[in-house]
Amino acid sequence: MTELIAQSLLQALNSNSSQESSHLTLERNELPSSSIGQNLKKWNDDLESELLRGDFSTKKFEDEKSSFVSSAIKKSADTLHSLILNAVDPTIVSDAGGGTTECESDEEAERSSWAVATSTAGDLLVGMKCDNLSLLAELLRAAGLFMRWFGQVIQPSFESSDANDNHFSNNPTTRLKCRGMLLLYCKILEMETPTIESPDIPRFSSICLFRATYGNDDLTVSARKTVVESIDGCVFLVNALTKRDQPIPRLFSVLRNVHHLVSTVPASAALMDKAIDSLNEKTSSNDGEFESKYGLVEVLVDNLTWTVQSLPPFPGDKSDRRSEMASEILRSLFAVDVRRASKYLPSNDTMTKIGVILCDLLKLPNVDDRVHQCKLAVVALLLNAPEEYSGYLLANGGIIPLIDIMKYQASAIIARKRSRPDDAASIVPIMLVLGKLAQANETV
Repeated sequence: MTELIAQSLLQALNSNSSQESSHLTLERNELPSSSIGQNLKKWNDDLESELLRGDFSTKKFEDEKSSFVSSAIKKSADTLHSLILNAVDPTIVSDAGGGTTECESDEEAERSSWAVATSTAGDLLVGMKCDNLSLLAELLRAAGLFMRWFGQVIQPSFESSDANDNHFSNNPTTRLKCRGMLLLYCKILEMETPTIESPDIPRFSSICLFRATYGNDDLTVSARKTVVESIDGCVFLVNALTKRDQPIPRLFSVLRNVHHLVSTVPASAALMDKAIDSLNEKTSSNDGEFESKYGLVEVLVDNLTWTVQSLPPFPGDKSDRRSEMASEILRSLFAVDVRRASKYLPSNDTMTKIGVILCDLLKLPNVDDRVHQCKLAVVALLLNAPEEYSGYLLANGGIIPLIDIMKYQASAIIARKRSRPDDAASIVPIMLVLGKLAQANETV
C-alpha cells in the first residue's frame, strides 16, 4: 500500500457515508452495506496479505510518528468500533436521524458497548439479511487485522522511540478492547450462522478476542484479565470449543484463545474445568468425588483424536488446517501440564488416548513441514511425560521416530554453512526427551 493504512481504512469506512448514511434506519435488517462492505473487504485483503508477507519496514512507518497520522489511527479505530455496534444494534448507537454516530469519549464508548453486548440475543445472526451478515463479518475481520497491525507493527515502533516523540496519549485500540466489546466478541463466538454459506462471523469474533488479549501492554493485559475474571470468557470459550460440527478454521481460532489464556492466566484452566462440569452436568458420589473425570484435558484430547483420525488421512492437502489444529492442541496440553492448572489429573484412559495419538503422529512420514511441526509439539509435550511412557513408546514404535527427529534436526544444522543463535535451543528438547526416556527404561 502506498497510502497510510489508517487513512485508507477511514476512506473504506466512510466510503458510503455521504450517499447512504441518511438511509441508516432503526431496523437491523435495513442497514446498508454494499459500498462500505466491498471497500472494506479490499482493505482487509490488502492488509492481510502484507501481514502474512511481513512486508513492513521501519522506514515505511517513519511517517506514522506524526501527530496527524496518530490522530488518523485513533479516528479509524473509533469509527470501526462505532460501525460494529451499529451493525449489531442500530438502536443503541445512532443519531436523531437514524444515522450512525461515534461516541465522544472512551467512557461513553464503553457504556454503549456494554449496552449492545448485554442486549444482544443469541439469534442475532439468524435474523440478519445476507448483505448485513457480510458487512458485520468484514467489520469484525477489520477489527482483528487492525489490532494485529497496531500491536505488531506500530506499537513496537513507538515503544522503541523517544518518549517525547510518542503522539499517543492513550492506546488508540482502547474502544476495541473495552469490557463491552470483549463481551460482545464472546457472545458472537457461540452464535449460529444462518446457513453453511454464510460468512463465518463467529470465527472473526474469535480472532478479535484473541487480538484484544494478545500482548503485554497495560491495556491488553487488563483486557485479558477482564475476559477471565469479569465476563465469564472461559465459559464462552468452552461452549464454543465443545460445539459440534464447526468449521475447522473457527475451531482452530477458538483453540488459540484457549491455549493463550491457559498459558498467560493460571486461573483460566480451572475455570474451564468448572464450565465443562456445568456443561456436562456432572454428578458427585457420596464422598464428594466426581464419578467420572472430564475436564479441559479430556476435551482437548477428544479434539486431538478427531483431528488426527478423521478423514481424509492426516494431514490432508495444502488447504487442510488440521495439522495447525493438532499443533495448537498439543501446545495447549503442554501449557495445562506445565502450569498444573487443571483441577483434574488425567485418567488412565485419557493418558492411553494421548499415548496412542502421539505414537500415530510420530510415525507419520515427514512429507511436509506441517507434519514436522506437529512432531516438534509432541516432543515438547513428552518433556513432562510420566516415566511409564518410556515403555509405552518403546512397545508401540515411538522411539525410532524420535531418534529420526534428532537426526533430522542435527543434519539441518550441519547442512547450514553458518550457525544461528537458535541452533542449540532447537535441538535441546529432543535430546532431553531421549535422555529422559533412556533413564526411565534401560531398554531404550
